[in-house]
Amino acid sequence: MVARQGYYELIDSAECCIKEKNWEKAEHFLRTVLVSYPDDNNNSLILSNLATVQRYQGKLAEAVKNYTYAINMTPNAVTLIKNRASLYLDMDSVNDALEDYERVLLIDETDEESRYYHGILSLRIDDMNAAKKDFDHILFYNPASGLGREGLGLWFMKRHNYIEAVKYFTEILKQRPSSLLLSKRAECYLAMKKLNDAGDDIRKAIELSPDDGYLYVLRAKLNKLRYNAEDVERDIRLAEQCGISRELAEQILNSEK
Repeated sequence: MVARQGYYELIDSAECCIKEKNWEKAEHFLRTVLVSYPDDNNNSLILSNLATVQRYQGKLAEAVKNYTYAINMTPNAVTLIKNRASLYLDMDSVNDALEDYERVLLIDETDEESRYYHGILSLRIDDMNAAKKDFDHILFYNPASGLGREGLGLWFMKRHNYIEAVKYFTEILKQRPSSLLLSKRAECYLAMKKLNDAGDDIRKAIELSPDDGYLYVLRAKLNKLRYNAEDVERDIRLAEQCGISRELAEQILNSEK
């Protein structure tokens, strides 16, 4: 009983540190739990929490290792697999993330979030057929799904079918304002040379996310098409203030997409 009291005290201390976002101390307490109670049945959860606080500290390789230990202990724990997949996305390890989402779908084929990300990653590697199947699958089981519609919008956008892409983005935006979807629809409008519609979407997106530097690059692109050189330069400077390098901004600005 005394031993368990020490266990719970360590867990409580770790949870307090997590609430305070004191990741280093939280890591210390979680490691102490694992060392002091190596055979505890809850160690899969402790390892998962340890991986999460390491992730917040930027210790990504260690976080992957501990998520993996936790998954090996509880191989059908969908949440753990999704957490590792999300971490792989942060690390831009596309194939590893794909494998994890595939693993989740083998356990639960109706997991909509995993199906969506599997589709998005399939788009990234140009597996258009797999992506389309994923998004169609989502809408088959949940016809009202915003994720399914967003996925199809991105799918049609990548195929340069901007009319269909706009249709799907518009359906979602009627229900849920989103700076990301507004920017995607604006990109479609720019490709279609519907400059006023693009301008409206970019303005609304900036109102929602004024610190998103990409939106100012997008507005610079609009102003370039309108031959407003001074406004182009202003928007590039605003994008730089939001963390986008001038080199990247000009690269996006001069791309044909």
